[in-house]
Amino acid sequence: MWEALRYPFRGDHAEKALLSAWLCVLVHALILPVLALVPLLGYAIRVLATGEDDTPPPFLERTVLRQSLGGLALTAVYAVVPLVTTIVVISLFVADGEPPAEADAIFFLFGSTATLIVLAIFAYVLPIGLANYGRERTLRAGVTNLTSVAGNAIYFVGWASGTMLFLVGVSISSVLIDAGSVFTVLGSFVGAYAVIVSSRRIGRSYADSQSQ
Repeated sequence: MWEALRYPFRGDHAEKALLSAWLCVLVHALILPVLALVPLLGYAIRVLATGEDDTPPPFLERTVLRQSLGGLALTAVYAVVPLVTTIVVISLFVADGEPPAEADAIFFLFGSTATLIVLAIFAYVLPIGLANYGRERTLRAGVTNLTSVAGNAIYFVGWASGTMLFLVGVSISSVLIDAGSVFTVLGSFVGAYAVIVSSRRIGRSYADSQSQ
């Protein structure tokens, strides 16, 4: 994990890459919500796909923009099952605008648990698909050859710690951005740093699990 925390500051492309990621989050916070984060998704894919490298890849490349758009499409494909599951569970238990009766509580609990499991699987498998796509540069690669990495303990440990870094970093970033003023600038940096670090942690475990 400590290696991932130092990763954004290593190599010839480190400063420009971190600055570009920072600007993406800052523009997202101030001017262009969500859309400004699209290039950052492409860069996260590059970091995931180059986990065997010791230094960050360059940000200012056409590949980053192309893979941003492909990553959006791939994420949408992966999100179909969790979205459908969530909609079905909500419609079954709140169809009449009323919360579930006591007699239905166990079924509501089952449905909610099933939804959480599906969301967890989505979050676990998506980085593998994005890393495959980043390496092979085809959308088909993003939905194939998932199980060998997903079933590896090295990937699980890296994914769990990387996800923790992402959630903690984004939470701190959101609080700072909401505070406004100079904290928005600081929060944007924290958010960009969290994305790169978490992508590195997961990408390194992805590469290590494939090399076994």
